[in-house]
This record gives sequence, C-alpha cells and structure tokens, in this order.
Amino acid sequence: MEKSNLMLNIMPVDIPAYYFMAKADAESKAEIYEDLRDKLIPPFIWLYDKKILTFSPLEESNPLSEYASSRVMQLETAKLKSDNPQLCSNLVNVHLRRILWNRGLWRDNKTFYYPIIDKLQKDRSVIGLTKRAKVVTRAYLHKSDTAYAKKGEINFYFHHGVEIETPTYWGNSYIELIPRRYYTQDGSTPIEGEIRAKIDMKFRNPNLDRSANRISLMRFWKYVLFDSDKYEIAPENWFKDFKVGDYITKSVDWSPKVVERNQTRLWDFGG
Repeated sequence: MEKSNLMLNIMPVDIPAYYFMAKADAESKAEIYEDLRDKLIPPFIWLYDKKILTFSPLEESNPLSEYASSRVMQLETAKLKSDNPQLCSNLVNVHLRRILWNRGLWRDNKTFYYPIIDKLQKDRSVIGLTKRAKVVTRAYLHKSDTAYAKKGEINFYFHHGVEIETPTYWGNSYIELIPRRYYTQDGSTPIEGEIRAKIDMKFRNPNLDRSANRISLMRFWKYVLFDSDKYEIAPENWFKDFKVGDYITKSVDWSPKVVERNQTRLWDFGG
C-alpha cells in the first residue's frame, strides 16, 4: 500500500508562560487608546469587568501600567489554556496582529495583506524563503478607454493574502493559515460584493491551484510572517517570546486522489 505525508495548514506556537492582568482605571478600551494615542501601547484585551490582559509586563515602562488601578497579577498561561481556551486564543490573536503589523501587513477581518501606500506604485515584492523577490501585490490596468477611466490607468490591485486564526486545542496554542486572494481599489480600499466576485472568477485557475502551489504558498507565508528577520517597524521586546513551529505533518497508509484539472475546488466557494 502506498503511503503519503499530509501537511496540515496548522502550526504549533509557543507563547509566553505568563500573562498579566489588572483592574483598569478607565471606562472603556477606547478611552485608553485616546489618552495614550501618542504612545506605543502593547496589545491587550479589555474584559467586561474593566480588566486588562496582556503578555507585555505591566511595569513602569509599559504605558498600560498608568491604568492599572489594582495589584497586577502575573498568571500562568497554561491554566488559561485549559480553563478558558477561547480567551487564550483571543489573547494570542491580538498579539499576533501586532507582529504582522510590524511586518508591514494590514488586516481586513481575518485576512492580512501587503498594501500599496504610494499610489504611483504598481506592485510590491517581498523576499521569500528562496531569497528571491515574490510579487505579493500587483496592479491590473484598464485595457481600453471607458466612461470612467483611460487605458493604462489602474483598474484594481490583486493581493496575495492570508487568513490567520489562533485556535487553542487540547491545551496547546496553534496558528491556522489559509492563503487567500484579496482585491483592493487603490492598494488599500477593499473591493467587496458582486464586483469582487466577478474579479475573483478570473483568478480561479485549477491548473495553478495544485498541491505543489498550495504548499509553496504556505511555506512562503510561514517564512515571511514568522521566520524572516525583516520588519518594517522594529520588533517589540515581547515578540521573541512567540516561537512558531513547523506545519504539522501526518503519515498515512493511503494516497489521496488528485483532482482532475479544470475541476472547481471546495475552497473556491470560500473566496
């Protein structure tokens, strides 16, 4: 019987052994952001009972310490994983967002992408695992004059995006990664609804969506998000406490059937 190795789109992540919690001297999360808008605020979660949770120590150098109206509690993350896995997942998620922001990515709900800031820029590249530049954002131009634009002007931007989730399973933290296609009007304003659906139809190509392509994209994202030493904004001290492992693999005593070319894939229906 032929054996196969399956690679899952999920990776274990080591997170800080302790998190910090304190009662906040504020009425809302928005109040803290407004008062500290000129300072670098570490990621945190705001609970309904006015408590703040963060992996960044609530010491004097942390701006959040100004709002700690009660004794700061240093608590074991392992206990949070078992007692409240959803809250632990949320806490990991808000910190992961900061890491990706410092990598230069923007977020739309669960999808992260590289934006275009300079409106004269037509594409954007990132150095990947092979040490070669990969175009992650590309402008598509109008092919002819229309009532709204002239030939050669930017029609829309295509982005290689990635959807990120941070589940907690069996007392362990993981990162789930799904490559996505993403489209914007000007490099940052998302295209949605029927227009997005029409554009996306043109990018659905089963010949390019084979296992090798998917695996290549997953390895690319793993490298640029978690392994590369390139940051657009200097990493914060607590970044080093997040260590992402390799994709989980599983050996099985069977070989999956390959979907024939030109067949619609299940994930196409999810965008």
